[in-house]
Amino acid sequence: NAHTMDLKGTLRGHSSDVNCVSWNHDGSLLASASDDGTVKLWDPTTKEEKGTLRGHSAAVNSVAFSPDSKYVASGSGEYGRSDNSVRIWEVATGKEVCSLRGHSDYVNCV
Repeated sequence: NAHTMDLKGTLRGHSSDVNCVSWNHDGSLLASASDDGTVKLWDPTTKEEKGTLRGHSAAVNSVAFSPDSKYVASGSGEYGRSDNSVRIWEVATGKEVCSLRGHSDYVNCV
């Protein structure tokens, strides 16, 4: 709770550190980006994992929802790995819509 600073729960599911989280526009979904190379989608009310987005071959450093919450963008990269991509995912299906490559280093923010 942002007003009282009381912990409302913990979401467990990644196998490594979480680097970024993002709420969708109405607060009904939360996305988490992890060093394990995945993005997970969560129902923050039930704390249930709603899906895992897989496709990056390196740590996922950042994640953000589109304004209409239909898509999630994720950015990756880590030392010694060459992913360095931005991927766009359709939230409803969990399918990758496109991969944007060409960054010469980590993608730290989307």
